[in-house]
Amino acid sequence: MAVDDKWLREWEAIMRRIESIDARLWQGAGILLVISIGGISLLGWNPPRTLADFVFALVAGLVSVAILVAWWFIFHRWIHLQGLYSYRAREIEQCLDLRFNTYARLLEYWESSARPDISISKKRLKEKAPDAYSQLENFWDQQKKVRFVHARIRTMLRWLTIILVTAWLLFVILYSVAYFCPLTLSFNVS
Repeated sequence: MAVDDKWLREWEAIMRRIESIDARLWQGAGILLVISIGGISLLGWNPPRTLADFVFALVAGLVSVAILVAWWFIFHRWIHLQGLYSYRAREIEQCLDLRFNTYARLLEYWESSARPDISISKKRLKEKAPDAYSQLENFWDQQKKVRFVHARIRTMLRWLTIILVTAWLLFVILYSVAYFCPLTLSFNVS
């Protein structure tokens, strides 16, 4: 088997891993979103009437927050692995004169002055393939005007997790107030 063929197979395997992680991230986020909305809706449907109602909702809320904190670490680990896979894919792309991950990385951080690797990659691409660089630069100029094109999965998952944790904490606080001070929230508990 030729070296190029071996690298191409490795590149394809890496790309499948990256896609698999992407799918897991969005599936996990979707499941947590649905379960959180459903859980808060079901638990909050009736005000707490007994201590058992309160304890059940409190435990459910705190367990949900713990699960979301664990999710925070899991998705950061997966994104870290995705970054490692992408780095290796870019190494292979340099050897095989491919550019998929290189383009994705450049477009993601095109204007970032804090990333010296981006400047090096741009310079390398400009020297090796000036036409490709010029087309990518034009593409960037058009894309930077598109709303939400620069939203990164890590940022979106962070915001989603923070929003869900906040929602569960607010639920626990409001449920506690409803149990201990029912008149504060105008609940008529008999």
